Amino acid sequence: MMRRMLLCERYPIYFSLLLFSLQYAIIWVFFFKSRPMSWRKGSPTGGEDPATFHMSGIEIFIDESGDFGPFDVRCPYYIVTMVFHESNDPLYSDIQELEYRLSLLGLEDHCIHSSPAIRGEGAYYGVPLALRRKIMSNFAAFVRKSNLKYKCFFVKKDVKSSQEEVLAALRESMDGFLNDNYDRLSSYAPIIVSYDKGQRQLSALIAEMFESRFANVRLTKTLPVSSRIFQVADFVCTLKRLVYKLEGEGTLSKSENIFFGTKSNFLKNWVVPVRRHEWI
Repeated sequence: MMRRMLLCERYPIYFSLLLFSLQYAIIWVFFFKSRPMSWRKGSPTGGEDPATFHMSGIEIFIDESGDFGPFDVRCPYYIVTMVFHESNDPLYSDIQELEYRLSLLGLEDHCIHSSPAIRGEGAYYGVPLALRRKIMSNFAAFVRKSNLKYKCFFVKKDVKSSQEEVLAALRESMDGFLNDNYDRLSSYAPIIVSYDKGQRQLSALIAEMFESRFANVRLTKTLPVSSRIFQVADFVCTLKRLVYKLEGEGTLSKSENIFFGTKSNFLKNWVVPVRRHEWI
């Protein structure tokens, strides 16, 4: 006992630090460690009471496939994808790894546009199939490793579909999702909704759906070239469109079949891994 007191007197600062460390460890073990993961990370995958425990903001990136125009047999679907990213979920290292892998292909700061990359169109016209596959495989690996979640809204158009009917069907789907998930989403602050405002009708609908519900929402314009997460929304839209095409027509186009090889390869190695990220 005498020796301990002498040590305390001799090294008062170190002894105080030791006591503080022990107290912090006890608090961490019995208070923080015992809490559900949803409280510690604010994960949108759920938890006992996300409305109580979330302590972060959320970013929602929105992209679309199709348009509100007249029915076109080549594009009979209208798809809107929301990709959710929690602000306290760091993606920096994953994005840096993606950038590094793209740089090895000579594609620094390359904006990935999934549908043209798969079909070899637009900026990818004349780009070898092997390189396009490497680009998309690296991007798909980035998506699989991430904690991003997504939700798709789908409208099947026909020759009788008017712009108002497509918009009404989309509004009904989005309205149901946001109502069902109001508690989860309203627990985040702020809610930042990003869209490139490429379609006037969808921009107005997004503003209507979010601003009428959430007081802590902020709408922003984000271009695909400036955000990898926005490119994820484009990627999911593309996969969903191909899945619906496969279900409706039984096959993909010639260029799509060449890219994916077989139907089973497309579903097993591209669709199923991404489907695990669906917001449930």
